[in-house]
Amino acid sequence: MPVACSSTALTGQSGSIWFTPAGTEYCLLDFTDFPAGALITVPNDNDYRVGDTVIFVEEDGGQLDGALTASVPATGTYTVYWVVAVAEDRTTISVSATAGGAAITLDGDGGTGTADSPAPAHIQVSYYPYGAVCSVREFSLEISREELDVTTLPCGVGAAGTSRFAAFRKTQSGYASGTGSMTVYFTDDQNTLANRLLGNVVLKDQNGAAVKLYVDTVAGTEVVAGVTQPDDDQSLFVEADISITSMSLSVTPDEATTAEVSYTIMNPRNILGAVIA
Repeated sequence: MPVACSSTALTGQSGSIWFTPAGTEYCLLDFTDFPAGALITVPNDNDYRVGDTVIFVEEDGGQLDGALTASVPATGTYTVYWVVAVAEDRTTISVSATAGGAAITLDGDGGTGTADSPAPAHIQVSYYPYGAVCSVREFSLEISREELDVTTLPCGVGAAGTSRFAAFRKTQSGYASGTGSMTVYFTDDQNTLANRLLGNVVLKDQNGAAVKLYVDTVAGTEVVAGVTQPDDDQSLFVEADISITSMSLSVTPDEATTAEVSYTIMNPRNILGAVIA
């Protein structure tokens, strides 16, 4: 990160939260789950919504259907698709190359062309990119370390005159954990990322949920799905998977309706400029 010339302290005006909702990341069979036609088979515990943007990634030798283009995160190459239909029983979705466009008709030639590629080959479908949560009033995050007691018995005789003093324990840091909370305003649009974040607390599987907690959000030049993305090389943020552990509501006639969300972070990928592989 370049050296900043300004000594002005950051305020909340520089912060923001970007979120990918839970129930939007799965590993699919490359032939069976992409039959010829417009329907892609997905687990029925998904939480896809019409308008979601997703990508497909070939992993462990998986071969994507010829009607779709695989993204390659390692090279920063992404092809974004829009979810345009979700089956009533949530077992299939349809995607389009444009927002609200016609569903893509699959060729049915994924995998070997007639069967699934040998395990563990698969296609990962996931929500992309992060979306800005526009209804967060404030957020907090605490990262702490376990304290391990590594005190040992004396390995010799103390110097004369020191035996009257108590020995001090020795400790060292262990595993790290991150917990936090945020205050979110409710709106009447159930498809907003803010309301989806609140609703994720009751999902059985929160796989795919992740956040970027920006202390300093610097706008970049990249535009994905019509949204200008932050410049992560210039911004200061924490990126990690998130587990939403609780939500409490506050509804009064005199104030805006808010919810307090508690969460833990896992698998951090960036902590205030420290990139974690």
